Amino acid sequence: MSRKAPEAKAPENHERWIVSYADMVTLLWALFVVLYALSDSNPRKLLIVQQSIDRAFNVGVLNGSSGASPIFDAGGGLTPSIGQIKANDLQTIQKKLNEFSKSRGLENKIQIRQDADSITISLADNLLFTSGEADLRAGAQDVLEQVAEVLNQLPNQLRIEGHTDNVPVNNNEFATNWELSAARASTVVRFLSEGAGVPAARLYLAGYADTRPVADNATPEGRALNRRADIVIMYPTAEDLQRSLSGSKGK
Repeated sequence: MSRKAPEAKAPENHERWIVSYADMVTLLWALFVVLYALSDSNPRKLLIVQQSIDRAFNVGVLNGSSGASPIFDAGGGLTPSIGQIKANDLQTIQKKLNEFSKSRGLENKIQIRQDADSITISLADNLLFTSGEADLRAGAQDVLEQVAEVLNQLPNQLRIEGHTDNVPVNNNEFATNWELSAARASTVVRFLSEGAGVPAARLYLAGYADTRPVADNATPEGRALNRRADIVIMYPTAEDLQRSLSGSKGK
């Protein structure tokens, strides 16, 4: 009876080190990406890096049990959330502009409020403009320069809005409140850019006429509140961060 010849022994694989080497290179790459991100003091950019890393390592390398990154998030983290950034900015803006208002006797002429994705500095129209006009009145430059000093400490995009009450404009320069509100917003944009050093690339404007009241137009007090120029400091939303990560642009 013939015996089956033994199978030839498989040659030893001398390239197994490549797997370990590739793992080490990948980990080093991730380490240097994190180090590079931490070298950037802009917390808004760090938030984008956080989102990217957390999505890449969704098995728990960076994520806590709650889904938040313990490396980046607040509570011992290295950068605050957008909400915390906005809260800190709001506190700074309120302190500086309230001090300015009190020193100039302008209480209730400068109001500050926050929304989900913005902080708004609201300037009464008679603080900046004469009734029915879009040219800055005497003293308005001082107010806008003080506001610009605050804005120049922030990197945010700024929307300058013009608002009116529902009383039709009554002069030959502006046909309707639409033109008046847009002209006033344009005047503020131009001063901030050309006279106060706010980068033009951060500014855009909108004229809303009487379509966005903050008070009842049925009373003189309400109409006075509705006649205003708003400087809206914009903050990124979760959708903005997702678009940044995916590289897509909003339509």
